[in-house]
Amino acid sequence: MNKITGFIGAALLTGGVLAGCSADSENAVPEENTAEEAVTPEETEPVVEETEPAVDDAASDASKTIENAAEKVDEATQDLQENANDAADAVEQKVAEIGDAVEEAPSDAQESVDTATTPKEEPAPAVTEGKEVTGTFNGLADPHTVEIEVDGVPAAYQVDPDGEAMAKFAELTEGDSVTFVYVEKGEQLVINEVM
Repeated sequence: MNKITGFIGAALLTGGVLAGCSADSENAVPEENTAEEAVTPEETEPVVEETEPAVDDAASDASKTIENAAEKVDEATQDLQENANDAADAVEQKVAEIGDAVEEAPSDAQESVDTATTPKEEPAPAVTEGKEVTGTFNGLADPHTVEIEVDGVPAAYQVDPDGEAMAKFAELTEGDSVTFVYVEKGEQLVINEVM
């Protein structure tokens, strides 16, 4: 039964396709070529004659446009050449100025070297007259600093580590009374002499 149904379906499909194809060929409208629509060579000649002046005008306009463009290019080229010449002149002038400066530079450089090698005298820190005071020795803070309490206020004093003053401080013990002369150098207190 399935085979029969398959054959019937195939036949119907084939018949439908053939019917559709034949319907297109029967209903097709043929293109009509009538004598009225045919173009004769006589009708085309006036069109050619009418277009020739238009083409000539367009060619003339294009030629003028090209000539104008060429003139503008020439003017722009001349302007660029003038600007390039001006720039070249400016560069030559700067080079000449730099050359003059380079020729003068050795003497200026020598002056700079002379000033740089000449030692500048820096003002010495203000040193006040030495003060003689008596205080209590509290000990050595480091190889060049001692702590001494003067009028109940402890202070650090700088001492030459290789000098006589340091040798005397090395002999003292904490709490010993000591009389010394010191000066203020900026913020530092420097002991000059131990009595």
